Amino acid sequence: MTYSYKRIVERIFGNENEAEREQAQKLLGWLVCARRPLKWNEIQGAMSIDVEGQTVDFEDGQLVLDVQELCGSLVERLSGDRIELVHSTAKL
Repeated sequence: MTYSYKRIVERIFGNENEAEREQAQKLLGWLVCARRPLKWNEIQGAMSIDVEGQTVDFEDGQLVLDVQELCGSLVERLSGDRIELVHSTAKL
């Protein structure tokens, strides 16, 4: 991981706002594991899933902040409302 990516990840994981930190971590988990860029509505659906509670809550689970507010320059928005990591080296 390059130094700039490391700084961004440290900022995300050091966010004092627990809800934002957890959302960013969950979002990055989905993006790192995705084989293709995810559409915004797919991300919103994925973020609404509570695996531990085995529930889906579309009202309270969706992201309110933009992905770049949560994850900084680690992510980018592509045409077609798709989101992906800015570069494959960010997965390292």
